[in-house]
Amino acid sequence: MKFLKGGAEYSLLTTAVENIFISKYMPEASGDYVKVYLYGLSLASAGLERDEAGMAADLGLEEAAVRKALAYWEEKSLIETGHDGSLVFASLLGRQTDAEDNAGGSPEEQAVSGEDSFKRILEHAESVLGRALNVKEMQEIVGWIEDIGVGEELIMKAFDYCQDMEKTGISYISKVVLGWAKEGLVTGEDIDRYLEQRSERQGIYRRILNSLGLKRNITEAERTLVDGWLDTYGFSVEKIMAACEKAGFTQSPGIRYVNKVLENWKKEAEEMGRDINSKITVNQGTLNKYYDYLREKSEKEADARREEIYEKLPEIRDIDINLQSLSSKISRGLLRGASLEETGEIRKEISDLEKKRAILLTESNYPLDYTDIRHLCDKCSDTGYDENGRRCSCQKVRMGEAELWQNGKLQ
Repeated sequence: MKFLKGGAEYSLLTTAVENIFISKYMPEASGDYVKVYLYGLSLASAGLERDEAGMAADLGLEEAAVRKALAYWEEKSLIETGHDGSLVFASLLGRQTDAEDNAGGSPEEQAVSGEDSFKRILEHAESVLGRALNVKEMQEIVGWIEDIGVGEELIMKAFDYCQDMEKTGISYISKVVLGWAKEGLVTGEDIDRYLEQRSERQGIYRRILNSLGLKRNITEAERTLVDGWLDTYGFSVEKIMAACEKAGFTQSPGIRYVNKVLENWKKEAEEMGRDINSKITVNQGTLNKYYDYLREKSEKEADARREEIYEKLPEIRDIDINLQSLSSKISRGLLRGASLEETGEIRKEISDLEKKRAILLTESNYPLDYTDIRHLCDKCSDTGYDENGRRCSCQKVRMGEAELWQNGKLQ
C-alpha cells in the first residue's frame, strides 16, 4: 500500500501538518487515530510504501486499530483510496472556513465549546457516582482528554459501563477509558459493538473452562490461545468444544492439550485440502481399507472382462498364456545373467503376439485395454499415495466416498 500526498512533493524531508488538522480534526479523534494519521502523512510526504501490518508494528498498535483509524480518516475525507490502492492524503487548504463554521467559528468560540463539553462530562460523572468529584479525579479526566485525546461520548459511556459493573473507582474507570481508546473506539456504537463481542467471547471462555472441569477465570496465556483458535485458525466453537471433549478423556485435561488436538486437526485438514471445521467421520484406517476395496473391485472387473474375451475369442486366451510364459523366460534369463541381446528372439516373439492380440480385439470392436485393470486414479493406482510417497490429490474425493462406503451406501 503506497501513501501519496495531494499537492506536495514526495522528496520533503519534513512533514508539514496544516493547522486546520490540529485545531479541528485532532481534538475530535482518539490518540491512536491521530498517531496513525501523522505517521501515514509522513510516509506520504516521503512517497514511501507500508502495509497495515507494517504500520501496526512500527506504531505498536494492533493491525485492526490501524484499519479502524484509516477508515475513520477516510470517512472524514482526509484520505482517499486511489485506483491502484494507494492512500492519498488530501490537502486541507481551503477547508478553514468550513472547519470554523462546523467547529463554532473563532478559537474563542471553540474554547467555550470545549469548556461546555468538559462541564457535561463532570456533571454526568457526578450523577453516576452520586457525589462531587475531587480535584484528583477531575485532573484524571483532563488527562484523558488532553493526553490521550478521548472524546466526550467515550468518557460518558465509560462511567455508565463501570456503574453497571458496580466498579466506580476512578482507577478502574481510567483503565476502561484507556482500554477503549487503545482499541480505537470513538462512538457509542463502536463501544456497544465491542462490548457485545467481548461478552460473547467471555461466554466462550467459560464454556471451554467448564468443559475441562476448571472452575476459575481464564488466564491471559490461555486467553491468547483461545483467541488464536477463533481469530487466526478460524475454528468454530463447535469444533473447539469437540477438542475439549477429547481432552476430557485424559488424566489432566487442560487448554494446552486442547491446543495440541486443534493443531493436529489443522495440519490434517491442510494436508487433506478440506475445511478446518468439516466433520470427520472417516479415519485413515477406514480410508486405507476403502482403497483396498477399490483395487480388489477393479481386479475382479478386469477378470470378468478377460473371461468375456476368452469366451468370444479363445485364441486370445492362448496368446495370453504364451505371453506369460515368454515373460517368465525373460525374467529367468536376466536373473541368470543373460544379456538383452540373448533375449532378443523372445522379446520379438512377445511383440508379434501382442500385435496379433491387438488385431483380434480391434477386429471384434473391443478397445485394446479392455482386459486391463482400470483404476479410478491413474496417478496412485488407487493406493492413496503417489510414486514419491506423498498423499495423492484423489484422497479428497475418496474420503467422501469412504464415508458412504462404510455406511453401506456405496457399492
